Amino acid sequence: MSDTDLSNTISDEILLATIRDCSSDTVYFKDANSRYVWNSKAHAEQFGLSDPKSMKGRSDFDFFPSDFAERARKEELEIMNTKTPQISNIEKLEKEDGTVIWYSASKYPLLDKEGNCIGTWGSSRDITKLKSIEEELARANAKLKRLSRVDELTALFNRRYFYEIMEKLASQYDRRERVGDKDDPKNTFSLISLDIDHFKVINDTFGHPKGDDVLRLVSGTLVAHSRKSDMVFRVGGDEFMMILPDTPLKGAWIQAERIRTALNSAPIMLDNNPIRITASLGIASYIDHDDVTELIHVADERLYTSKNLGRDRTT
Repeated sequence: MSDTDLSNTISDEILLATIRDCSSDTVYFKDANSRYVWNSKAHAEQFGLSDPKSMKGRSDFDFFPSDFAERARKEELEIMNTKTPQISNIEKLEKEDGTVIWYSASKYPLLDKEGNCIGTWGSSRDITKLKSIEEELARANAKLKRLSRVDELTALFNRRYFYEIMEKLASQYDRRERVGDKDDPKNTFSLISLDIDHFKVINDTFGHPKGDDVLRLVSGTLVAHSRKSDMVFRVGGDEFMMILPDTPLKGAWIQAERIRTALNSAPIMLDNNPIRITASLGIASYIDHDDVTELIHVADERLYTSKNLGRDRTT
């Protein structure tokens, strides 16, 4: 049979019946009052109905929550007024039992032979499973992103994220006027470089698992004595960095001394032996230096000065 013969054999009624009975997507036609005039079997089954004809003359308000039906009515009025379709809209339906269903829906103007808009028609596809996969993927990506920024042992931010944040902060402050009062918090941010004193001795004496306990204790102390705006990083074995936004050098000194004193007095027992933890700290302020590389170098150099002067001090 030729294509011409086939087209003559298949009537519009057969085509419509095929769409009505066989399409897995919902298909419907509505009049100008948004009442159904024709529905596919899949559409009827969506509401627990076996006969699509039972939907004729009814509207979305008979099947959907009122907010969903009202939104659909507004969309259809706009389509009829503009004769412009709305393609692949993502619709969220929350049922009374708390179930959430997602649809990808397209709606079109329904025109008569003279081109007058007499209603709308459309189709929709249940994409709930796809949406669930997308959300799971988004959660997994967010977790991977967080893990890429976080030190596994201490749950602090890691070295790579430290340099990322430093560059971003430098760019922000470079857009401000880096002149004027160095004590004005708006003009600069500061950096604290911190190293645990005699940490190798702790590892050699008590073992690395106990050394890990000390690292976690120090990390918790740093976080507990930080402001909400501060960021704490573990950048090496027993090396830590703290970024203090909108903080001049004097403010960084006060913060560093607060942390040093807190570490000094933090109670810790290793193998039933009381251990006193101390740290050496170095501070530097961005307004005093040309770039972040110099800022980090100066903070580290001042940390080593603290160690050379006897440890347990801030320089």
